[in-house]
Amino acid sequence: MTDRQKMFMQFIDKFIRDNGYSPSVREIAKGMGLSSTASVKNMLDRLTQSGALRRTENIARGLEKPSHGIPVLGRIKAGLPVTSEENVEGYIRLDKPIGDDHFFLRVDGDSMKDKAILDGDCVLIRLTNQVTSGQMGAFRINGEVTLKTFERTSAGVFLMPANPDFAPIPVGEYDDFRVIGTVKMVIRALEGGYDIEPA
Repeated sequence: MTDRQKMFMQFIDKFIRDNGYSPSVREIAKGMGLSSTASVKNMLDRLTQSGALRRTENIARGLEKPSHGIPVLGRIKAGLPVTSEENVEGYIRLDKPIGDDHFFLRVDGDSMKDKAILDGDCVLIRLTNQVTSGQMGAFRINGEVTLKTFERTSAGVFLMPANPDFAPIPVGEYDDFRVIGTVKMVIRALEGGYDIEPA
């Protein structure tokens, strides 16, 4: 995708998020600072042919971005921190659309079992670098990734497990620490596995 095409897609994505419906050709031309609707139509044709967009003919606002669902990006350790491989294993579709700043991680371990997050579950993570005390999230500490509850106390900052068999992980001022995102949903397979579409 060219830079110009990316700009079109970004404009369309933002318009849909802000308004709840897709823009018309004239609204795209105005928003992109173009005087000609013909150039917009040509770009939409190219984006449709490439599969980046889907258009419903004879509908003025018939643009939509094809979705594979929310990507499942490898595993996260709910136990001792381990390096997480950010390879797309597949996609999980949700009934309601959410932003592109979400992804799933498959849980490996049982350190969060008392928060009802078990080995093999998939957790939906919203990308953010902001977290408040008491929130569950995915964290990177000294190059390793783990799923824990963030706690800030008078004694310092800790990544807390939800299993008495595991010790809290202290976060010191010299540790390389980063918030990856916060937990928004947990999906568990009771029978037959997840409905994960292949990547």
